[in-house]
Amino acid sequence: MDYKALAANVGSREGFGTQEWVYRVLRAGIVNGALPGGMQLKQDEISAALNVSHIPVREALRQLEAQQLVTIHANRGATVTELSRDMLINTIQVRAAISTAMLAVAIPRMTDEDFSALEAVLEEQRGVSDLISSENLNFKFHDLLSAKANNPVADMLMEIIHANIDRYLRSGFYSDAAERENSVVEHERILAACKARDVDAAVKLLHAHIMDAVALIPENVH
Repeated sequence: MDYKALAANVGSREGFGTQEWVYRVLRAGIVNGALPGGMQLKQDEISAALNVSHIPVREALRQLEAQQLVTIHANRGATVTELSRDMLINTIQVRAAISTAMLAVAIPRMTDEDFSALEAVLEEQRGVSDLISSENLNFKFHDLLSAKANNPVADMLMEIIHANIDRYLRSGFYSDAAERENSVVEHERILAACKARDVDAAVKLLHAHIMDAVALIPENVH
């Protein structure tokens, strides 16, 4: 595995501690699919490629294990966690539950500035076609939807959930023009309900939007 290439994509370690930087490199590789489920992560190989000692690698792997992205086996090292179809569906269901609960809290607190920020993201979404930009803008829209809920615990859980779900769904969702278009249309409907302060409608639309992802689980995930 070319860990140096993964590190180049993440960028300089300047401003980060060594463990945090190693964590970011490995996490990015897992989320973007470069380090697929079931792959063994060898500390010696990672240390040599990234020019760091074993200690920050070991600690980074433990941090990834806490996010369920890595499984550490006694006396057998670490592997990238594999999720079954049932686990993916369960995770998507949890994402829907947390997201809709946060939206219900956020809508009464939203201002015209919040709506303008969401509309600006939609405008950008309409004009992009590449995977990375589509992915980043989708994250941004959903983050803005829940921002006014002011719930850091939910935010932390959602970060873990996103990382686990999107590594399986990103290629089928963000790379498909029809899926991107459908997503933008659904975002428009959700935003319209938020502007109307119709909490029930917005929550139902968001729940359906998130659960659409079940149909995009790859066929090779069992």
